[in-house]
Amino acid sequence: MWRFYLLSVSVVAATQMQYVGATGCDIVSVSSPSASTLEVEWSNYPNASHYLLDLRVVNSTTVAPVVVMQQPPSTHRLVQGLRPGRNYKVTLKVFSFFNILCTDQELTMTVPATSQITGFRPLSSTSVSFEWSSVIGADHYILFVEELFGSQKYNQTFTSVSLSGRMDGLSPSTTYNCYILSSNSAGKGAKGRIKTVLTLVQPPTGVTLAVTSKSSARVSWSPVDKVLLYQVCVSDVDDASNGPVTKNTSNTYMDITDLQPCSNYTVGVSSVNIFLLPGEAVNVTHSTSPIKKVTWVSVDYSCSNGMAAVTWDAVFGADSYIATAVDGTGASLTCSSASTSCHIMALKCGENYRVYVTAVSDDCESTSDASYLFETVPCAPVQLLASHECFSNMIVFSWQPTNNTLYYVASSQDNTGQVIECRTGDDMCYFTNVGCGQFYTFHVYAVSSECNSEVSPPEFVRTSPCLPTNVRTVAECQSDTLITTWDSALGALSYTVEADGNMGESYNCSSSSNSCAVTGVPCGEHLSVWIVASNDNCSTSRVLGEVAQTVPCTPTNISASVQCSLDFATISWRSGNGAIFFIATAEDEDGKPHSCRSMGTSCVMEGLSCGRSYTAAVIGTNLKCNSSRSQEVSFRTGTLHHFLQQWFSTFFGS
Repeated sequence: MWRFYLLSVSVVAATQMQYVGATGCDIVSVSSPSASTLEVEWSNYPNASHYLLDLRVVNSTTVAPVVVMQQPPSTHRLVQGLRPGRNYKVTLKVFSFFNILCTDQELTMTVPATSQITGFRPLSSTSVSFEWSSVIGADHYILFVEELFGSQKYNQTFTSVSLSGRMDGLSPSTTYNCYILSSNSAGKGAKGRIKTVLTLVQPPTGVTLAVTSKSSARVSWSPVDKVLLYQVCVSDVDDASNGPVTKNTSNTYMDITDLQPCSNYTVGVSSVNIFLLPGEAVNVTHSTSPIKKVTWVSVDYSCSNGMAAVTWDAVFGADSYIATAVDGTGASLTCSSASTSCHIMALKCGENYRVYVTAVSDDCESTSDASYLFETVPCAPVQLLASHECFSNMIVFSWQPTNNTLYYVASSQDNTGQVIECRTGDDMCYFTNVGCGQFYTFHVYAVSSECNSEVSPPEFVRTSPCLPTNVRTVAECQSDTLITTWDSALGALSYTVEADGNMGESYNCSSSSNSCAVTGVPCGEHLSVWIVASNDNCSTSRVLGEVAQTVPCTPTNISASVQCSLDFATISWRSGNGAIFFIATAEDEDGKPHSCRSMGTSCVMEGLSCGRSYTAAVIGTNLKCNSSRSQEVSFRTGTLHHFLQQWFSTFFGS
């Protein structure tokens, strides 16, 4: 008998529990005899005053630990009150009074709780289905089926996620005891309550069916041992809405009546046990008033009108026939006839049709096993696309592939009516060496072994314009305008002229005709002129035209020097850009003109009258255009008195 003593608080507080390092305490074994117990055995330790076992559920803070003490010399303990199917950490502590001499730990598990069969049902004479309850900690469930009055035993293991299963291979009309065991790594749980089940009676043998009239038949079979009744079930195979008819009999035959003409039936016969549960059925089939099927079908398809002439062989007893053509989507077209041919109209293009023929009588109909497969004319290609790279001489014409096609014929026609064909098995054609400035029309049609499709709708494409030619630019002798002209380019809808000068500026103009004016160009410029032709799709590369030159700039800083001479004056100026040479003009009071020319910046104007007042100006020219007239300068020639005074001063001294 265990004795425990309560020490005073002061004694406990004054006493310190010491751990004395030692070796040699070992947990020898831990087993789970039941779902709530663990049996622990450990090695004997010398000088031990008592042993302490601490059992805790792993990774749980809600389940209280179980702590027990054991007095030497016993080294074995059965611990009660544990949780089924849980992982436990078992700790052994060896004490010498208040000192811990040694510890050891072991991880283990309790076996799962008891699982129970919650439901069962005989499926046949050799099979039973079961359901069972789930228990914590079970890794597997083992179903046991044992013959009650015999030696046959069966078992089958299921995973923890399976809570139902079936046992096959049993004997008919046999009573079995059944139970379930749960198991995990610790072992098997307790055996569940036994359920008793009786397998169903085996089905009859020798089931045959004999026709007794147009709408009736007799089904018969051999007798079966341990049977209470026989169940006959008649099902209409062709009409699922017509539910099965079930009847019981103690005889080994049954007459079936009210069968519909030209129908297919399944007749099942099963054995019924003393609990009025039928076993699996043995089935036979029966067809009433059958009409023979057409044995061959032929089709003559016409490409031109999309019609198929269907012919077949005659069937004895048939009043009429229905020919059905089914396409790849399951859609069908039909025609009917009392003879052995008919015409199916409105067939779709690009389809594969399979034709069946159904023979029809007053009572029933039968569809042929024989059929005929044929192709219809390809559809006209769609999703046309003609693409042209602006700086390429090639057009790519493509379309969506069509069914039943061997190859395609694509054609192009230009502005002049010239036609080029391309034949290909692909879904595109490459038309090379196309001309500039052309408007092409494309068509395509598909070719099969028998027929050609309709021609597709047209697809249009415009190629790049041709290059403009004979590009000329004139200044019109105006200070800020250039007029550019050119010969029209084939296929061009508009033109853009670009001019680049030497002052870092660019100028442009656009036109839909064959000339345009560039404005805002300063005087004295020399320009490079390009032109680009465009249409809705493309633009040409830049074409260089003749060099352009604007009107010369007006000379500036005009001055006149007479040096007291009688008949000439020196006119000077500052050169303007773009001038090749200059012309200076002067008029006296009477309007009499005088002039001189120079490629430099001055010239001597001779033949003037002495003692006269003159007004002079200068213009620059590039041989095509003259600059505007410079600002005027006034001067006066010397008199005779001045001339003589100068002459005497020169020859005689002052």
